[in-house]
Amino acid sequence: MTEIGKINKPEAEKYKNRKKIYFVRNLYLPKNATDKYKIIFDRYWKEVEEHLLKIEAAGKVSKIFCESLYKSGEEARRVLKSMNAALEQIIQKKIEEGAELSPLEDKEIFGSFVDWNNCMMVIRTQTVYDTIQEQLRNVVKERFKHIKSVLENNIGEAEAAMLIMRGEDRDMLELPDDIELFMISPPAYDDLMQFMRDRDEGKEFWRS
Repeated sequence: MTEIGKINKPEAEKYKNRKKIYFVRNLYLPKNATDKYKIIFDRYWKEVEEHLLKIEAAGKVSKIFCESLYKSGEEARRVLKSMNAALEQIIQKKIEEGAELSPLEDKEIFGSFVDWNNCMMVIRTQTVYDTIQEQLRNVVKERFKHIKSVLENNIGEAEAAMLIMRGEDRDMLELPDDIELFMISPPAYDDLMQFMRDRDEGKEFWRS
């Protein structure tokens, strides 16, 4: 597995015939976000699109996988639009260029993952916490095992896939050894993280 932020033409040629994943950190726009957050958020997705165009020198995106999606086709795009309209626009362009949006999640496993996470938000006792934490760990393992299998079985030789997930989830995902990983990490991402770390503006961001 190779992590690359920038790629030039000689490097691109080296990866042309390999399986590739272009990883995009998924960022959402909360309803109570400040104007400054919205500005950086919009810039982030514009820069993601620009970086994708550059990195496609190593291979055009032919498959698209996104967290939370266990549906395909028009139904999947409707779900995407409701979650993240900026991302949906990028994916729609890739589909128009010939890419295929494919399910990443298993419906039952992902449903359990969401349910156990929701349970963690209302716990009052340590005993219940320990029980739910164990169940959550088990379903997380199941989820990432399924995702690895999907990527392994659906990315062909010399193909490039775009994978959209939360950054912390990528850290838990074990990719097949024959897939090269390219990180899409535009400057706006660092700006957004700095914004979130800023104490004063962080309070503004979380204020409803």
